[in-house]
Amino acid sequence: MFLDDHVVERTENTTRRVHQAAKLPDPVLRPEHPWENGQVLIFGTAIHDPDDGLFKMWYHAAGHVAYATSTNGLRWDKPELDVFVSEGKKTNVVLQRGGFGHYHEVFGVVKDPRDPNPARRYKAAFLSFDPHYTGPHMAPFHRGQRRSLGTAVSSDGIHWTMENEFASDEICDISRFFWDTLTNRYVLYGRTKLTPQTVGTRWRSWGWGRAVTRLESPDFRTWSKGKLMMAADAKDPKGSEIYSMSVFPHAGVYVGMVQMYYSPPDQGNLDIQLAISRDGRDFTRVEPRTPFIPEGHVGAWDRFNISLGNLPPIEVGDEWWFYYGGRTYRHSPYTGKDTGPKIGCIGLAKVKRGRLLSLEASFDGGTVVTKPLELKGSALRLNANAAHGTLGVSLLDEAGQPLAGWDATVLGQDAVEIPVPFKQPLSALGAKPVRLQFTLKNAQLFGFRVQ
Repeated sequence: MFLDDHVVERTENTTRRVHQAAKLPDPVLRPEHPWENGQVLIFGTAIHDPDDGLFKMWYHAAGHVAYATSTNGLRWDKPELDVFVSEGKKTNVVLQRGGFGHYHEVFGVVKDPRDPNPARRYKAAFLSFDPHYTGPHMAPFHRGQRRSLGTAVSSDGIHWTMENEFASDEICDISRFFWDTLTNRYVLYGRTKLTPQTVGTRWRSWGWGRAVTRLESPDFRTWSKGKLMMAADAKDPKGSEIYSMSVFPHAGVYVGMVQMYYSPPDQGNLDIQLAISRDGRDFTRVEPRTPFIPEGHVGAWDRFNISLGNLPPIEVGDEWWFYYGGRTYRHSPYTGKDTGPKIGCIGLAKVKRGRLLSLEASFDGGTVVTKPLELKGSALRLNANAAHGTLGVSLLDEAGQPLAGWDATVLGQDAVEIPVPFKQPLSALGAKPVRLQFTLKNAQLFGFRVQ
């Protein structure tokens, strides 16, 4: 993917475009029960479970963790379970705020097939919150409180056992985590705050200085010290903060979904932008910094306050599905009048696989030339849209001279896996590094891979 210029040497007459995810017009999950109290949000996780073919979701329901299932990811059922009974009626609540230690707010859930202990098949992370604490673990940004990472485990994702109520004091609020197959670690990107003493006077007028720290664990029991990963910078509007970041590995890189918070009291908006990292530690923001999932338009159910849960997105055919939360009201404190009733719902936004950003050119044509690469494989495949244009591919030597016989053209195609019709397999190149030159006319290029 071209989220950064890691493999790009030069471009001419091309444009970088972040492709907003296409939202379904209506929510897929709405509040409908008293225990949801008008609020269902994807502070949590949605997965497709290959073991039983079900979509499963753990979501925030007025502070509780509620559970829903679906056969198609579009129409969701809220099963009646035996964990929490409200006014004599079974509910779909699986973790109760006020009824599970110091549990306060869910971060996410993973299903972990690697763990040999079936009682730890599902793992949950959450905010442990003690509002009346005066001991040695007092939260540095919230005096008189203890705020920690809490963890729980389950055999079925429904009945949970506390594993470590105060696993780490390195985070103070909203966090997201996943099992990283590239490092064989659980990795959590959590809330920290910058102080004026840390970064100077800028943060005195830029809100609380919300930022993202990174923790990791080999076993979900012991966690590393936190390390600052990302904060708003001078390119962001005044008053910007990084509210949270959801991350997932793909094609050897880490894709960050950055929840931007615009904190001035006459704003209170949140949307989702993009970031990328090569090692999961040093992230750069994707340019241009336009929303990948924006707040809704006037008249929309998700008018304000967009949030994501744990990732990766669910892959359905050649699409990535992102479940997200949206609300009818702005983040507090907000001093204006442009806000609605406090209702939160969960929606679905889709993109074709890998189509987060394109390098594109109109009919006047543009080119993209890569750095020298070893194309170890048999064929080159493009993620591209040339349905109404053309996309030429040529191989150049390290000096930038064309290699005879190595050129091909894709036209009239729009797909995430377009084979480039070279006359011979890439293996004929041997180990010789080459440059790829893409010539675009009314076409978009999202990425390429060697098969």
